[in-house]
Formats: sequence, C-alpha cells, structure tokens
Amino acid sequence: MRRYYIYKLKYTTLLVLCIFITDLFAGSSSDINRKINELLKKHPEVSLKFLEAKEKGFRSKHADVYPDPKIGFAFRSYPYRSGFDTDRARPDTPSMTGKEYSISQEIPFPGRLNLEKQILKSDSELDYWSGVWVQNEFMRSYFELVLSIAAIERELNDLLSIEKQLNTKVKLESSQYISEQFKLSNLIKTKNQIERIKDRVIEKTITLKELKQSVEFYSNHIGANSITEEEIIGYLANKESNIEQELSGDSLSKFPLIQFAEVNQSKAIVESKKDEILHLPDFEIFLSYMQRKRKPFLLDSGPLNLSIMDNPEFAGDLWSAGVTIRVPVWSLSKIDELNQSNAIRITRLQKEKEKEQIRLKSEYQATIEAWLGNKQRFEHFKNNLLPSFQKNIKSSLSSYAKGESVLGESYDLIVESLEMQSQLHQIQFKRWSTVLKLLQLTNHLLPEGEIHED
Repeated sequence: MRRYYIYKLKYTTLLVLCIFITDLFAGSSSDINRKINELLKKHPEVSLKFLEAKEKGFRSKHADVYPDPKIGFAFRSYPYRSGFDTDRARPDTPSMTGKEYSISQEIPFPGRLNLEKQILKSDSELDYWSGVWVQNEFMRSYFELVLSIAAIERELNDLLSIEKQLNTKVKLESSQYISEQFKLSNLIKTKNQIERIKDRVIEKTITLKELKQSVEFYSNHIGANSITEEEIIGYLANKESNIEQELSGDSLSKFPLIQFAEVNQSKAIVESKKDEILHLPDFEIFLSYMQRKRKPFLLDSGPLNLSIMDNPEFAGDLWSAGVTIRVPVWSLSKIDELNQSNAIRITRLQKEKEKEQIRLKSEYQATIEAWLGNKQRFEHFKNNLLPSFQKNIKSSLSSYAKGESVLGESYDLIVESLEMQSQLHQIQFKRWSTVLKLLQLTNHLLPEGEIHED
C-alpha cells in the first residue's frame, strides 16, 4: 500500500515538473517567423485595410491632375425667323450661318488640387496605420487563443487528476467510516468536493470546445503547419528578454494609434484649408472659331425695291476668346460658419489625440505592472509554492509510514497541490497575455517589426 502511494506521489511530482519544461521548446525562430508571415499574407482580415490604403494611395496620385480641356462643336444660324427654319440656303438670309469650333480650359484656384491630393494621401495613411493596428491585434488574438487552449487542456488534466485522487480518498474514508475510524461529515465533504470538480471539468470542457472552434478562423489560412504553443512561448520569451530595453527607447508618438490620431488631425487642417479655397473663384478660358457659310449675294426684300444686290458685308470667318469666372456670391456669405466648424473640428481632434495619448500611456504602464506582477507570481509558484507543497506531501507520507498520521491527510495535501498547479497554468497564460498586449501597443509583435501589405 505504501509503495502505491509513493508511486502516486512520484506521478504527481512529474505532473508538476512537466509545466516547467515548456520554455525549452522554443523552436526555430525562423520557422515561426515564416509561419507568421504566411498567415499575415494569406488571411483576408489583415489585407483588407492595406488594400484600402493602396487604393487611396494610387487615387491620391491622380487627385492633382489638371482638368482636361474641353473641345466643342456647334452649327449656328443667325438670325432666325419665327419658328425654326431649316432652310439655310435662302438668298435673303444674312451670312451668319456656319460651323463653330471651340476649346476651353478650366483653371482651378492655385493650391486646390494639391490640397485634394494631400487629403487622399492622409486617407491612405489612416488606412495604413489602421492596418498596422489590425495586424498586431490579429496576431495577438491568435496567439492568445492558442495559449489559452493549451492552458485549459493542462488545467483539465489537473482537474481530472484531482477527481481521481478524491475518488480514491472517498473509498478510503468509506472503509474508515465503516470501521468507525472516520466521521461521516468528512466523507460528505469529500463527495461534495468531487461534484464541484466535475462541474469545473464540464465548464472548462465547454470553454475548450468554444476556443478550438474560434481558432479555426485563423488556422484555416495557415494549413497543416499551425503555430504551436511551444513556438509561441519561445517567440515571446525571446522578445520578453529584450522588452524593457526595446520599449524604453520608444516614445509614445510611435504607437500606431497615436500615429493614426496625428494623421487624422493633419487631415482636418488640410481640409479646412481646402474649404477656404473653395470660396475663392475658379476660372475658365475659352477660344472659338466659326467658319461662316459663303454668300456672294443677298436678296434685298425691302418695301421700295426688290432686287438682287451685291454683298456689301465682309463675310469672313469669326473667332472669339474670353474668360469665365465663378463668383462665390452665395457660399461666401456663409464662410464664417464653415470656418468656425473647421476650427472646432481641429480643436476636437487635438483633444482626442491628447486623450488617446493619456489613455495609451496609462494602459501601457498598467500592462507593464501586470506583466511584472504575473512574471513574479509565476516565479514564486514555480520556485517556492509548488516545491513547498511537494515537500509537505513527502513529509506527510513519511509520517503516515511511521503511523503518526492518517493517509487522508496526505491525500488532502496532494489535492491541494494539484489545485495550486491548475492555477499556475492561468498565471502563465496571463503572463504571456500581458507580453502580447505590450508588443501590440508598441508595434513590436511582428517579426522584426515587419508590415505585410500584400
């Protein structure tokens, strides 16, 4: 019997030690980098924003193109009698009939096209920084799902081990109760504890199925070479070792969300300048040439004489040139309201940027504290708490072998040790989750800060 329980102790100790060998499986750094790059390139969630950025980037290059000239053609006949006379060959018609050709060119107010180009370029930059944020958020969500699944699977194994230990303890306590060596209340408490463990197993199983279903959103685009928990931890451990040095050199202005806010404010300033120019006149110049119909004579149809007469009028071709100006009569009367609106908008966006800076700084500092705290707690569990529990289990079994204690006390210590071990998995998950959040906030999550726009 004693050998059996010592074997149980060794098995439990092995379970406790298994969790600490995860860091040894860091995997190939280049291999996980390749998988990350492959996922970022293939998944549509990442490419959408960058495609929008590219679309607007190309459109911005076209935005400052000068308006194309207009070429016109008209057939004119002056003057005309009542109604529409299609007979232009009448001999008493003045020689104003002919074909007119014209060309005109719009001239926007200087600077307007350049401002429109800057606005579209700012839209492209907004989509770019939004894509950078989506890219980091995408990888963080995927990594968290994989790590959470692994943590829950380990926790489930610990809970099942606890259930086995408690079932064995119930059998022991039942035999002791029959022989009147044990209280019924202790047996009932153990049975209740078993039911609570079963409920936790059901809860964790449901959560595990839900997370595995969610991870398919990512894994369907990476194929059979999915990223494992060991690879993720090795990748994050490598970044964690340099995290304080790397992040300390980065200013808050380099954060993607701050970059987004700054571009948004700059865009508002450019748009206000464009609104001012829209109330200034645009121009259009034109040149026309009319080829008149030749008439060597006219018919004098006056009341005193009716005869064919020589044409005293010079019947040459006609041309004209001029300029058209758009005069902002009505829009100019409302320019003060528009200027006030733009001024308020610029002030609002400035305050939004300041608010975002304050929020991100607070979130960044809070995440740093959470990361250091979880890291410290993980080390405490690993180096102090769990080894202390294992030492107490050995002492209890040794005391039982000497007849100085009952075996149920040793089982209580084993169950308690497994309970603490099950908590360790979530502590480890929280530690890596805070590392992921730090890297996401500062745009350090991707391999060597790469941005995938394909």
